[in-house]
Amino acid sequence: MGKHERGWVEATERLTARLANDAEPDSDLEERGRPDLAAALAERIEDDFPDRTAVRHAGNSYDSLGDLVVESPDGETFVEAKFVAGGGTRANLGQDTLTDFGLFVDATAWSDFREEIGFPEDRQALLRQFDGYPDDVRDWSYKSAVYDRAKHLKNVVDVSRGQNTGSRADEVLADPDATETEREAARIIDAILELDREEKLAYFDHLREAEQDSRAIETFAHLIVCGYHTADALSEHFDRDLDEIKRLIGTDAYRLYEVNRNTGSVTVENPADLLAGFEWEDTRIEIPEDGTSVSVVTGPPENRLRVLNVAYNWKNKFQGIQTPSMNVFVPEA
Repeated sequence: MGKHERGWVEATERLTARLANDAEPDSDLEERGRPDLAAALAERIEDDFPDRTAVRHAGNSYDSLGDLVVESPDGETFVEAKFVAGGGTRANLGQDTLTDFGLFVDATAWSDFREEIGFPEDRQALLRQFDGYPDDVRDWSYKSAVYDRAKHLKNVVDVSRGQNTGSRADEVLADPDATETEREAARIIDAILELDREEKLAYFDHLREAEQDSRAIETFAHLIVCGYHTADALSEHFDRDLDEIKRLIGTDAYRLYEVNRNTGSVTVENPADLLAGFEWEDTRIEIPEDGTSVSVVTGPPENRLRVLNVAYNWKNKFQGIQTPSMNVFVPEA
């Protein structure tokens, strides 16, 4: 989370605490934060904790296991507040997260693996096959050359906003009225998509041979389910006593509140519900033979349960081109 976003989020959290305590709003917090979201979150907390005696902000560090702490006669409940734009992604993490945090032991990072097998050179060779680039993107000497060429190919096949690039390329190849230039761009797009898929499958073969650290996998799963969705948050809490995190979850002392920034709607998730019945003694990462995502699973093979899905993804242009990352999802029930 950037400094600017962290600023308005913290102001909104602090304003939420004031409102939930029936205190007068603070004009500075109202100016710096989102009063509408604070009011929605405070109202939901009031409804969920009618016997609360106080709500306090935990501070702007990652030391606490929640942004807000609700005090009641029965004790404290930690509340992690997330202000989301929508969508089903639980976390969007860096491309090397699983190796950086030691879930795989002595495995090559995804970024290094691509370099080792020559993926960048193979991708560039495919992009060079197109002859119709405009003059302003013909120079290969600058950093964004790959991105600019991929963007031009998307323009040639006329990818609509929100449309899958590969699907559009297939439409062009099936269109008898498509020009040869359009067909050539579509063929190159499809070839890059296939190159990317082959590279991911090769990387999964590599990961399949690596040793896994079940304790690290268990910690990662707990933190993601509890709402720690950035590298900084994971780093701050990864060495924390996992038993303490489990205790908070097991005693119903931890809640995750998601506030939609566009609609103001508030949804509440109790991590204990997501983790109920899991036997963490047999926690591992399951790697499919065919696919571009892996799963955190637990339990014996004959009765294994999926906790998280982690998709290896490129966020910009199309797969294989720009901003490799990992999208983390909670599987549908």
